[in-house]
Amino acid sequence: MDCTEYAEAKRKAAKKISADIRERWNNRIVQRELHLMGEAGALQYLSDYGRGIGTAKVIGFALCAESEGYPEMAMGFWKRAFELETGEKPIALNTQNNATTALAPAKKSTAAPTTETVNNPLVAELPPNLQPGRIVTMQPVDAPSERSYYIENPDYWGQAKRDGNRVVIIATKDKVYYQSRSTNLRQQPSIAIEQALIETAAKIGTFVLDGELYYKSHSGSEHRTGAQAATVNIESGFPTIQPSAIYAIFKCLFFKQNDLTILAESARIAAGVEIGEMLASLSPAFEIVPTSRTQAEKKLLANQQESENREGEVWVLHNCRYVGGKDIKKFPMVRTKYCLELDLFIVGLTATKVAGRPFSAIKVAQEIDGKLVPMGTVGTGFSGEEMQEIARLYEANPRGVKIKVRSQGLTESGKLWHARFLELC
Repeated sequence: MDCTEYAEAKRKAAKKISADIRERWNNRIVQRELHLMGEAGALQYLSDYGRGIGTAKVIGFALCAESEGYPEMAMGFWKRAFELETGEKPIALNTQNNATTALAPAKKSTAAPTTETVNNPLVAELPPNLQPGRIVTMQPVDAPSERSYYIENPDYWGQAKRDGNRVVIIATKDKVYYQSRSTNLRQQPSIAIEQALIETAAKIGTFVLDGELYYKSHSGSEHRTGAQAATVNIESGFPTIQPSAIYAIFKCLFFKQNDLTILAESARIAAGVEIGEMLASLSPAFEIVPTSRTQAEKKLLANQQESENREGEVWVLHNCRYVGGKDIKKFPMVRTKYCLELDLFIVGLTATKVAGRPFSAIKVAQEIDGKLVPMGTVGTGFSGEEMQEIARLYEANPRGVKIKVRSQGLTESGKLWHARFLELC
């Protein structure tokens, strides 16, 4: 069954388009004018809102697009539904009408086998540890020493910590794979990123990048997801300006037929810069995360991160090998963060079934202009005795108990992120 037959079969079996799909069509697609972008609009929607989306919902969007008179956009949804259900990647042949949109399975790659087995990896040029869906990323751990130690130590180099999603890119001349930190394969973030990667791989061969994917709003603010950036645009009065997907390159893991994970970090960073410059010349969707090497550069990095209210920095030994996971013995990669301390009111205690514990977590709020604004919960940092004291004080005075909390920042919605109890105020 090709995609044309697939779409026709789904149309015949389709029931009424759900209110849920209609609501998203009006509030997300039409408001952002994605329906006017054809197949690219479907891709943009799936990139921003489609993480973990099921086949049935994608089919619903395809049917809705057809019913509204937008067959080109419907094609994008049909292709994604076909790929989700069959595992085959379709290509478009023509767009005659909403019932005869001709789609067919894509040609098989000439560069890499498409069947994944132990002896037949997805990408023939790559070693087993760098195959799509099998790359275990090297992750930073909380720094055991003060920030000044890494600034003064010449063995550590620094990079800005980005507030996005870790994504490893495996680029070949025929296909690009996007892998999350949890080793799941995900959808391409944008057409511009995909095209630039394939064009570059056609020139220099297969390569693997390690970096961070984030999204910019119309004002340039950075967000973890396209949906968050789109919400900012809508609330700011710019619903038709689409979020910009940006891939920030940390380093390269495979280049010029070489596995760089067995080399020093300095070699991986240098290769990342070389490929990053090629990609940045093709699309503004790529950026190279600067590396601070000297003490002066590292001081400047830390000052800039703090002044811009960034999350923190990542420090890595420039001569270390790339070993997946977290190393809490040698500390080849660590992170330092700027913590936020706040005095907050207790507004509730969550229930627990654990014997001897009066509560599970503390609900807190910040007083702003005479009103209490919920800030989330705090579930760690207190001893058993402190818990008993907190519960006693709160029961005696439900609206008058304040605690000092340390947080690693705030979420997009203004809630505490990784908050910890410090003391009673």
